[in-house]
Amino acid sequence: MKRKIFKTLEIIKRKCVLCLMLAGFTAISTGFTEKIDLPETKPVQIEETSTNEPTAIAVGENGQLKISANDELTSAFAEIVESSLGTDLTNTAELPSEPIPREELVETERGYVPYVQVMNMEATAYLPTDGSAAGITAIGIPATYGIVAVDPDIIPLGSRVYIPGYGEALAADTGGAIYGYRIDLCMESYYQAMDFGRRDVTVFVLK
Repeated sequence: MKRKIFKTLEIIKRKCVLCLMLAGFTAISTGFTEKIDLPETKPVQIEETSTNEPTAIAVGENGQLKISANDELTSAFAEIVESSLGTDLTNTAELPSEPIPREELVETERGYVPYVQVMNMEATAYLPTDGSAAGITAIGIPATYGIVAVDPDIIPLGSRVYIPGYGEALAADTGGAIYGYRIDLCMESYYQAMDFGRRDVTVFVLK
């Protein structure tokens, strides 16, 4: 039985070889193997480069990329990296290990404004003449809407602040009852002050 199988396989193998030979002769006779003239090419001259220079691209101890522009090839590589990443890679300069934090912004009536501190405070309202009959603040300017009284130990006098629902203001006044996380907002009228009352507000100290 095995001999019959081997004989059958041998016959099939011979037939396959014969078919391939016939296909090759047919291709030759029909011109499929016609020679194609290719344009002559000049050999490329490879310039020798110095290997005495230290490695131009290396990885630092913290896994940061270091680049030295002593080699022309390295300079070209640096330009490609700079154009793709939008980063200026200077000689032997390490990339920052931590991303630069984005500036904190608060949306105000005049757009987004950067701030340096935010805190929750208890707010009250007062009139320009509540502090003094002349209506002069602690830093010597007239009290009006947009002036707030603060504790200088919490918010330094002269700071610009933003209070949602009130707007931007100048910390220019103080008060005997204004200490700690309390703030007094100057209003234009008695009814406006009464309507505001006492409430908790968020105070942004602007940059």
